[in-house]
Amino acid sequence: MRRYTFILFLLVLGYIQAQETKLAPSEIDMVKNGVSASALNSKTIVNTFTQLKHIDFLSNDIESKGDLYFKAPDVIKWSYTDPYEYSVIFKDKKLYINDAGKKSDVNLASNKVFKKLNDLIARSVSGDMLDDSQFTIEFYKKDNVYIAKLTPKDKTLSTMFKQIVLRFNKNDFLVSSVKLIEPSDDYTLIKFENKSVNQPIQDAVFIH
Repeated sequence: MRRYTFILFLLVLGYIQAQETKLAPSEIDMVKNGVSASALNSKTIVNTFTQLKHIDFLSNDIESKGDLYFKAPDVIKWSYTDPYEYSVIFKDKKLYINDAGKKSDVNLASNKVFKKLNDLIARSVSGDMLDDSQFTIEFYKKDNVYIAKLTPKDKTLSTMFKQIVLRFNKNDFLVSSVKLIEPSDDYTLIKFENKSVNQPIQDAVFIH
């Protein structure tokens, strides 16, 4: 009986240790400063990503993979390679789409929703979105990451996202994942891997 009680204790202890811990005010300032400095110093970012789209009525999440290219302040290319080829480029106040050779574009300046989405994506990739004027933010830590849970104050963003969850690596304050939770509680989770920072990106990468 003692043996089973001890095993149960270890399981409970492991569960408690795995939980998120809310940050103290001094820790929040440290994380904000670290993230801000990291974002400011990240002129280019290249990494692979895995995207999971969770829709409640589907039995399995929809998974896709690809490469991300970011050039400060707001030039981004999402290049999907699996299970299909598809790319999206945010550049020069336009959204350029290439769907397996079929190209189109959207003028962000004339589309409020897409413009806000572009700003959100650019800042989430670099990590520079811990802005109390735009979001209500709660900070946590767990294992080797800091976690910021952002609830949009902006009416347009709040119709698209109920909450945005950013995870930052503790060692370099770079974004390791972004979770976009919709009002319906469906969500998109993007995990970043193989990150390369401040390496040259050829201009050809962003040609539409």
